[in-house]
Amino acid sequence: MRLDNMLLAEGVSGPEKGGGSAAAAAAAAASGGATDNSIEHSDYRAKLTQIRQIYHTELEKYEQACNEFTTHVMNLLREQSRTRPISPKEIERMVSIIHRKFSSIQMQLKQSTCEAVMILRSRFLDARRKRRNFSKQATEILNEYFYSHLSNPYPSEEAKEELAKKCSITVSQVSFCFLPSSCRVCR
Repeated sequence: MRLDNMLLAEGVSGPEKGGGSAAAAAAAAASGGATDNSIEHSDYRAKLTQIRQIYHTELEKYEQACNEFTTHVMNLLREQSRTRPISPKEIERMVSIIHRKFSSIQMQLKQSTCEAVMILRSRFLDARRKRRNFSKQATEILNEYFYSHLSNPYPSEEAKEELAKKCSITVSQVSFCFLPSSCRVCR
C-alpha cells in the first residue's frame, strides 16, 4: 500500500493509463519553480516519464504473463481431468497460487520503481541544495566513466589524465573522486 501511494504521489501510477502525469508535473512544480532550474526540472520530468513508461511496460508484461500462465495451467488441469477428478476448489487454489506469485513479482517491480524515483529525486531535486565540487559537465563526464566501467571503476593513470583534461580539473582531483571511500564519483 505504501509503494502504491508513493508511485501515485510521484505521478508514476494513477487512475489513467500513462500514470499521473499531472501529479508528476505538480510534484516537479512544488519542488521549486525558479527559471534557472527549469533545465534541471525538464531533465527530471523527462527521466520521470521514462521511469513511468518502463514501469507500465513491465507491469503490462507481468499481467500478460500471468494471464497466459493461468490459461496454460487451466488447460493442463482440464486435460488432467480426463484421467483423474479435479475439483473446482483445486482449480481455484492453483489460480490463486499463480496470482500470489505474480503479485510478489509486481511488488518487486514497485519497489525497484520507487527506488529509481527516490534516486532521481535525490539526484535532481535535492542536488540544488548541495554544494557542487565540480561543474555539472565535469560531474557528468566522471559519472559517465564510472557507470560505464562498473566492473572496474578505478581509472588507470592514463585515463585519469584524459578525464582531467576533459573535465578541466587536476589529475589529483580525478584520483580523489575515484578513491574507494568516495567512489560514487563526486556526488
